[in-house]
Amino acid sequence: MAESPRKKAVLILTDIDKKSAYPNIEMNKLRAAGQYSPIDLRFIGEIINGVIKRKLTLDYIISKHSKLKLNKIAPFVLNVLRSGIYQIVYMDRVPDSAAVNESVKIIKKSSVSRLSAYVNAVLRAVSIEDINSLSSDSAEDLSIKHSFPLWIVKRWICEFGKEFAVSLMEALNQNPSVFVRRCKGILADDLKDKLTADGIESELVSIDDFSEFDYSLRLNKIGNLDKSKAFLDADFYIQSPAAALAAYILEPQPGDIVIDMCAAPGGKTLFMAELMNNKGKIYSFDIYEHKIKLIEENCQKYKADIVTPCINDASVYNKQFFECADKILCDVPCSGFGIISKKPDIKYKRQEVDILSLSKLGKSILDNASKYLKPGGTMVFSTCTIERDENEAVVCSFLEEHPEFALYPYGENKISYKTFYPNVDGTDGFFVCRFKKME
Repeated sequence: MAESPRKKAVLILTDIDKKSAYPNIEMNKLRAAGQYSPIDLRFIGEIINGVIKRKLTLDYIISKHSKLKLNKIAPFVLNVLRSGIYQIVYMDRVPDSAAVNESVKIIKKSSVSRLSAYVNAVLRAVSIEDINSLSSDSAEDLSIKHSFPLWIVKRWICEFGKEFAVSLMEALNQNPSVFVRRCKGILADDLKDKLTADGIESELVSIDDFSEFDYSLRLNKIGNLDKSKAFLDADFYIQSPAAALAAYILEPQPGDIVIDMCAAPGGKTLFMAELMNNKGKIYSFDIYEHKIKLIEENCQKYKADIVTPCINDASVYNKQFFECADKILCDVPCSGFGIISKKPDIKYKRQEVDILSLSKLGKSILDNASKYLKPGGTMVFSTCTIERDENEAVVCSFLEEHPEFALYPYGENKISYKTFYPNVDGTDGFFVCRFKKME
């Protein structure tokens, strides 16, 4: 018999803490096992992602009401407390009594049943005032209130100002929207109708400066997306508008030779193949065999016959590709701070020193790509972060060292690069820049 949804969430959270398990992989295992209903799966997922997003806040509340110090509380018990407090403070539809009673029940049925009174006492002392009493003046209180490491809070206040930094953290703590990119074989309105027939509500997403871009839809009611006819017919690919735009502004044409420097899982590769009418050649690089297989599977599903997945390290020069490409996409590894709403554990795993090392990696990939591009060719550089050191600073450094390249403006207002902010644009945090190589 399957564990209760609340206990299953606690067990997965404990595995994440003790075994460094990945939340998305654990949730995929649950879906595949088929032991839980869609409603229960959403409940489990919300607790897991919510506890990870709000971990610093939850631990602060526990420390206020617990006689035991955090480092003295066993991981299982700690996650029972975290999940219970998350339900009390952040899940309005869950009665406080249910959150407390069910959490205590989990403890009573475990090997640490002697701690049931302790858990009960802590949870019954919890109040929303534990958070409301925090000031908005200090970086330290903002770190606790929004559950972002202090170094990130200080960095963003310095970089963006306090008001914007708070707005950004609030946006990244929200449940992320699900976006799909329609495939070229179906019109946006037809895809909307097809999704509606399966109980999935959607709306077309517009992007500033790109009124002609009608490929992205936001799903407002998801339902059983992976069982919908549109999914089974490969009419769409799950992808954010900003990510799709990176491939779109490269403007790959039928007959082009294109390189996707860091391709897995292949979403941008697939879009480029569609824009090329499946004519030409796309080399899709990755350094891992299992990711190459993932690209191959996606290409097979979406019938992208012009793609050649290759095990190739984008940060190491490969003379085989010298000046072979008409177009190159460099969607480089980054801190991922633009997608914290999807992967909340990122904010705890990253350190400030990582930003410098990742910016150097992005620059090295751009350097190699510059050698692979033909004179007169186009190159797009993109990341899923909002960090200027990984974005604008890399662009400036690259242009200083490569006088044969120039910014290549795009869109209706002819911008050279754009940062998408979740709190401004309503999409993933993302950076896109386009270059031209002189002939």
